[in-house]
Amino acid sequence: MTPRADRLLFALLVAGLAFGAVAPAAHALECPTLQSLDGSGKTPDLTAQLSKDPLRQVPGVLGALREQFPNASKPQLVNYLIAAYCPVVKADTALSEEEKQARVREFADKVVSSAF
Repeated sequence: MTPRADRLLFALLVAGLAFGAVAPAAHALECPTLQSLDGSGKTPDLTAQLSKDPLRQVPGVLGALREQFPNASKPQLVNYLIAAYCPVVKADTALSEEEKQARVREFADKVVSSAF
């Protein structure tokens, strides 16, 4: 994928997250399905890494995914990390729906800034 295509895909991702930010609070957080980064159908489980201090884990997890999937594009890696983190937040019963959405947006911002 070209850098221009990466930026376009990223812009669409951010637009989708922004739209979610204005969605009514009554809607439960919906998590995307993890997609394989190499077409094998395998999806590494990152739950343990993303359950404790997830914002600090982003650079290390992103680096590990880059090594494991060298042909994955930056937008694919970004989408994968966000999709992997979403169920972790969704399972946290101590958070309101607004807090869950805010956590995912904050995480997404960190992933994007680390990837690009």
